[in-house]
Amino acid sequence: MKTQNEKYELFTGFRKENNIEAKLLIGSAFKDQGTSYYKIRLMMFPGQTYYLVKNRESVDRYTVYSRIRTEGQETRFLNPIGNGILDPKLHSFMELKFPLLKAQIYMNLYPSNH
Repeated sequence: MKTQNEKYELFTGFRKENNIEAKLLIGSAFKDQGTSYYKIRLMMFPGQTYYLVKNRESVDRYTVYSRIRTEGQETRFLNPIGNGILDPKLHSFMELKFPLLKAQIYMNLYPSNH
């Protein structure tokens, strides 16, 4: 039985006031039903999956990891490579930052039809 998941589009672009302009689709994030994290897939790194996880003590902060390890009922995320911020000024996007790539990526907060 296949679990249902939601797909969210990832873009690069330029932030102008409260909007993202010159959007370019660069990947997708997927959230499986019953999980607390998103799986990120970027077109420029095919076959590689990253994991977007909400920080425990924060309402608006997330961390992007490059590895996941599941042992029994426990899931651990390893190798932080970026972060995400829910900026109230960007009403329908989360800003993801990857310092190594020196890039900002914007995740649409509303699932797309797939």
